[in-house]
Amino acid sequence: MARPRQLLVGALTGAVFLGMASPAIAAPGDTITFSDSRLADSGGLAADPDRSVYWLVNPTDGGTGSVAAIHPDGSPAGTVSFDASPSRVESLSYVNGRLYVGDIGDARGDRSAISVYRLEALGYGTSAPFTQWTLHYPDGPHDALAMMVSPRGNVWIVTKGDPGGFYYAPAPADSGDYDLLWESEAPSWVTDGVFIDPTTVVLRTYNSVLRLDMTLYTVTAQEAAPEQPQGESVTTSLDGAGLLLGSRNEPLLIKAEMPTTMQPLDPAPSIPPASATPTPSPTPTAPTAEPGSPASNGGQPSSAITALGIAALISAAAAALVYWRAKPSSKGPARRRHSGG
Repeated sequence: MARPRQLLVGALTGAVFLGMASPAIAAPGDTITFSDSRLADSGGLAADPDRSVYWLVNPTDGGTGSVAAIHPDGSPAGTVSFDASPSRVESLSYVNGRLYVGDIGDARGDRSAISVYRLEALGYGTSAPFTQWTLHYPDGPHDALAMMVSPRGNVWIVTKGDPGGFYYAPAPADSGDYDLLWESEAPSWVTDGVFIDPTTVVLRTYNSVLRLDMTLYTVTAQEAAPEQPQGESVTTSLDGAGLLLGSRNEPLLIKAEMPTTMQPLDPAPSIPPASATPTPSPTPTAPTAEPGSPASNGGQPSSAITALGIAALISAAAAALVYWRAKPSSKGPARRRHSGG
């Protein structure tokens, strides 16, 4: 992907020229509602075109390994268990007939390793045989909500941070321990991702959906996500043409289009927007002026406010560019080019 300085400058440039909030990529009301509302706390989502279902992390399993499938109308299709006790499952991927379960969450930063389970059979009401990979970061613990599996079988983890990081394990085979490789910095505060072809992924944050070229780690499109209580998951539609966006604490999925444009975005928040504590408004000390008058803008005409805002954005972009050019990497240089997933 592009280095963070490129991402930041691109976003600020879009804000300068467009000067307005971007529209969400999904139309309100275009949703799939779960018949079983208990699935509302699922943190993972994966499309299974072979069975025409969507897989979710099963939050009703009592702490054992379990996933649940729903039909496109939101009705239950069935559940599959696996004989393991994951610590914090955050992400799912379905690739080449197999479901991958990402036990990758580490909000406290105290896990010596993370795990990915590949379920080898998906019979409803059965306990699936599985392959387990224990994965070790090269630079200590990280929290992560996003796991992606490429068509080649490479397992990718996108860590949650500012910036995040792309780590991967090249097509692990048998159960065992594997070292993750750091590949590049990633966009900030990513909460999920999915491969849409061998060299392209879609990532999401709490407030945005990004499309990336994985040969150069470049953001090629970015658009605002629809408002959700804790929007964390993303997958393709069953036909692969669109996206579905999921949220914790909400028993539905929102249908969305693939991002195709570079829209200006607010910085991705590190926590769900609904979790932020609002700051009380100060008590006015002067009479309120009419909207649009110089007094209502602190004595400045609205055009002056706009000019000052644009100048501040340009200054911030320039400062960010200088900072990222000067900032040394603690992990060594990223690979300039990658053959894809």
